[in-house]
Amino acid sequence: MFFLEISTFFGRFHPLLVHLPIGFLILAVLISIKQKDKNLTYTKILRLIWFLAFISSFFSAIMGLLLAENGHYIENDLSLHKWTGIALVCLSFLGWLFHLNLFNISILVKKINNSFIILLIFIVGHLGGSLTHGKDYLFRFSPEVVRTKLITKTKPISFKKASLDSVYVFNDIIQPLFNNKCVACHNKIIKRGGLNMATSLNLLEGGKSGAAIVPKDPGKSLAFKRVTLSQNDQEFMPPTGIPLNYEEIQLLEWWIKEGAPTDIPISMMKIDPNIQSLLFKNYTLDTKAKPWYEKVVLDQLNSKAFIELEKHNFSCRNLSINNSLLDIRYNGLKINDTDLEVLERYAPYITWLNLSESQLKKNHIERLSKMKNLTRLSLQKNFIETEAITPLVSLEHLEILNLHSTQVDKNLFDLIKSMNSLKKVFIWNTNIASDQIKNQKDQFNSIEIIGNLE
Repeated sequence: MFFLEISTFFGRFHPLLVHLPIGFLILAVLISIKQKDKNLTYTKILRLIWFLAFISSFFSAIMGLLLAENGHYIENDLSLHKWTGIALVCLSFLGWLFHLNLFNISILVKKINNSFIILLIFIVGHLGGSLTHGKDYLFRFSPEVVRTKLITKTKPISFKKASLDSVYVFNDIIQPLFNNKCVACHNKIIKRGGLNMATSLNLLEGGKSGAAIVPKDPGKSLAFKRVTLSQNDQEFMPPTGIPLNYEEIQLLEWWIKEGAPTDIPISMMKIDPNIQSLLFKNYTLDTKAKPWYEKVVLDQLNSKAFIELEKHNFSCRNLSINNSLLDIRYNGLKINDTDLEVLERYAPYITWLNLSESQLKKNHIERLSKMKNLTRLSLQKNFIETEAITPLVSLEHLEILNLHSTQVDKNLFDLIKSMNSLKKVFIWNTNIASDQIKNQKDQFNSIEIIGNLE
């Protein structure tokens, strides 16, 4: 532990020391180019600068190796930076050696060595900056023409046309976050800290420091804790590149709080409004609850159907351009069996139906029970009693029922208890007294009963 602390301490001097050899090397190369005479003093000064360039680059490389051992960096990028850095140390040593005049080195060889030194300074510096600040660090704020050509942008994931049952929370949303920010250092081969984040099974196994993910407890989940630390903290993840943004952290926290599931679709997840907004914004996933009529897919009716319905005093329209379900209203004075037979032919298409003031009979309502996609039904101002509407119990998607100015009584309350989809019932001007409404309202938390309360 003591050795680890010491090596980490000295390793962190690498960013400080790394600027010394850069300055010395550039100065040495420039003076070497400028030198035209064999003045001894001039030669000694140049020899000293080359020595300082070599020794500073050597110790800077040593500090860099210590930092690499105890830091968390992308292995491939780190390896390239390390070996180009070592190559630069070797060339700086050769530059110093050439000026000791121990060997008869031609001017051409010196120029080639100097050229490679300058080239490596830029390469090593760029690789070091990329390790610390991300691969796009150098060109992040360059002119747009340069950015579009040199910076590869990650295409946002879109599930616009996908069914919610086909989008899996972990595989499609959470794992890509880990792949972009974590897996480079936590995979089957590298496994920094003993943690592999390449698959759900490996992730849940955790690493040497403990559990990466603790279902339902983000505070105990190291994968979450490390990405929410201060960026100045030694344990902050990822240590290099672009960290998780606030929205990505929110999604990670939500996934963990919901039990960190790895094998269920998003349609089975509990999603609060904030997460709904994030999913729509970042993934074009519309997870808001949809009315039944928006989920039904039917072929569009032809014009003959509309003509036939209009002949029997029904006005009708599609709910929208992209929805074939119908909103139908009866405009005649007295509906009959023939009218209802025609209506029945298009039963699957009817979702909103208004039969107000149509002189409905008890046997007519039996036909309405066949309209399985019915969500809104208005029966107001018809002489019908509670018993007559019993067949409506079979309508699994009925949400709004208007019984204003009908003959229903308090027995209606027992009837609607079994209608699970029902959300609103209008019972103004019925045989149900205001005190009966008041007494029953508390029993219907999911149903809004609207009637006379005075």
